[in-house]
Amino acid sequence: MAEPQLRGAFPVVTGVPPARALLAARIRELIDAAVCVRDEDGLVAAAERIEDVTEALRAAGGEPPLLLAALEGGGHLSINNPVEGPGNPLAPPVSWVHVGPDAVRAEVVLGPAHEGPPGRVHGGWVAAILDHVLGRATAAAGFPGMTASLTVDYRHGTPYGVPLTAEGRLTTRDGRKLHATGELRAGDLVCATATALLVQFRPGQTPTPAP
Repeated sequence: MAEPQLRGAFPVVTGVPPARALLAARIRELIDAAVCVRDEDGLVAAAERIEDVTEALRAAGGEPPLLLAALEGGGHLSINNPVEGPGNPLAPPVSWVHVGPDAVRAEVVLGPAHEGPPGRVHGGWVAAILDHVLGRATAAAGFPGMTASLTVDYRHGTPYGVPLTAEGRLTTRDGRKLHATGELRAGDLVCATATALLVQFRPGQTPTPAP
């Protein structure tokens, strides 16, 4: 498995930039509206308006997407991450409730854009959330790493439009090999469980927050 070489410092901001979070939230609403619309009238005109906004944003872009904000209790929130990033419209996003060396816990609400089976979340999104939570768990324990293998057991269909809770923890460490477990719940219902093997990054392979 090739290991990334992530050298150099990356920007860190104090808190999530409100305008960036607002833009991402509005685009998420747009995506949900787009996948649920049934009337074809007006879609071309809507697409043209969206194209104008896209061109304006693209003209102001060009920077690398990695942008970090300090988390309470240690670690950093990746603002543009596709799972946890409040600034990324692709992200649900995951909201951290507890981040500690013993375990991590997050809450998330998935919407109609994440539907796979009728009325249920696509299994790929379930796996992505669990993968991310397990990665956060090993990092919070002091051993940031990259997933080498992930096994997900789907116990029940995961509903969307309701609060979900994801938990993860580091169970054992063997040198650079990290073993973690986690689960995704809807209330008391365990929707999916996961086990993962991660490989701890070597020094210099993780992003370094800029002062």
